[in-house]
Amino acid sequence: MSVVRDHDFLEDFDGWMFCVVGDIHPPEGFFAYPKYTPGPGPWRRGAQSFRRTIEKYSMSELKKLLDNLKTSRPEYVRLDYVLGAEMFFLPSMKVLKHYSCIEGLKNIVRKDNRDVLEQFLVDFIYEVSDSSGVGLEYLGVTGSILLGIHHEKSDIDLVVYGRENYWKIIDILEGMTSPRYDHSLRRFSTIYPISWSDAEKLAGRVKHKRTYHGIDFSVYGVRKIDELSEMYGDYVYRRVGLAKAELEVVDSSSSCFTPSIYLVEGYAEISEERYPVEKLTCYDLTYTALFHEGDRLQVYGKLEEVIDARSKDRFYSILTGSFEAAEKEYIKLLV
Repeated sequence: MSVVRDHDFLEDFDGWMFCVVGDIHPPEGFFAYPKYTPGPGPWRRGAQSFRRTIEKYSMSELKKLLDNLKTSRPEYVRLDYVLGAEMFFLPSMKVLKHYSCIEGLKNIVRKDNRDVLEQFLVDFIYEVSDSSGVGLEYLGVTGSILLGIHHEKSDIDLVVYGRENYWKIIDILEGMTSPRYDHSLRRFSTIYPISWSDAEKLAGRVKHKRTYHGIDFSVYGVRKIDELSEMYGDYVYRRVGLAKAELEVVDSSSSCFTPSIYLVEGYAEISEERYPVEKLTCYDLTYTALFHEGDRLQVYGKLEEVIDARSKDRFYSILTGSFEAAEKEYIKLLV
């Protein structure tokens, strides 16, 4: 099996399709959640149909899925010491097939008989590559089209490798495609406990979900190999509690990856005790590339103490996208 990267898919021996989350994994398997399983649904490969495991991507829906797996397939849930939390997990010994985003796109480009959506994808990536100057070798595709189970109404999930490449492509897409503002507004206003006006502020910032010639698509960033600087176990995370924080963004350059990371300054508070926060970590990719340097944010999420296992230095990070803060967590843009 080739190197497994963020947003790749892994298939188990029962035909379950797992989406890989991030690039940092334990040696014996992968943090990945089952997105498609055999069953009645519009996704098909030959005679086999597939269903999505969750109707709407939210932490509360993912928590329900995790709780179900704990009883039905406990081998797919891991209480991880390093992260200090329960996680979806696929052991290496359960992997039947690896679907690489890069290789998947190459295979579609090479195909002689492409369907309508595949042809749109090929035309689209050539136009994006030409306009941005980002080579095709830094592009991939994920989701149902990578797995070959897509249908005519499927959207496209484009993957861009490299921080600089991602921002180049986001810049050119703003000029050649349309934002999915209504989609983003519905999501912010229904999934998070924030006001309509707060949701409007956030929805107007969304850059990675767009529409082109009637086809919806998303753009996700993945680090190039030479941008990977952290290994599993380098940092250990310990829960402090659920906290409210007021933060200012000082560096958003890694907000395009999974998780989205913002370096921040500010304080979180729990029971009148204040904690200096240096990092905002968003596993909920709704917040991908959303905030900029100088933005002031109000955040409610899981406060963690982060321990550098090499230097023993410690700092505090606040996390959105945790199971325990589901339906409570939010980010508001103050300025």
